[in-house]
Amino acid sequence: MMNQEKKVLTDAERIAVNKKIAESYLAAYDAKKVKDGATYADWKFAEKADYWSPYFGNEKIDLSSNPVSVGDSATFEALSYSIEFPDWAPISFQCWPAVNGVAWKTEFGGHRKDSGAAMSFFAYSYIDTNEYGEIIHWETHVNSDYNDFLDAAIGTHGPFRNGSGEYMQAVYTKLGSAGIDLSKFMH
Repeated sequence: MMNQEKKVLTDAERIAVNKKIAESYLAAYDAKKVKDGATYADWKFAEKADYWSPYFGNEKIDLSSNPVSVGDSATFEALSYSIEFPDWAPISFQCWPAVNGVAWKTEFGGHRKDSGAAMSFFAYSYIDTNEYGEIIHWETHVNSDYNDFLDAAIGTHGPFRNGSGEYMQAVYTKLGSAGIDLSKFMH
């Protein structure tokens, strides 16, 4: 098979691709399909792409070598949240595409299954892309309401100073206690 060269995108093409990155994120969550295994259709990662969030301390995750894929971690997270918040989904969304990436703000929320009490939080995402429209860096930030939401959803909250491991373990524990077989959702 011939090695195809990647096409360098024009500025207008890059802005359009970056807008699609944000919109495909929203589409997957808005349709509540992430918990069922849906991925972000328009996301293409560069070979050395990384992820970082201050909620997980100073850990920068190399997405090419992380044992849990972006698709799997998003699915497990959304699925664990939906146990306590069956209607968990975006409430509002705004995005700002640019040549070198895209930023967006999402308010997520839902109602607790037992009490019906509404809870929400804001998540802010920032993505840098290269000249081919591939993601090279992704980071997320959350507001303080995320702590209360996580306590209700998975029984603990951060910030997790030693990386994402403790958070993912809480997600796995929540899924296991609900009798959910993770192998059915792995990409």
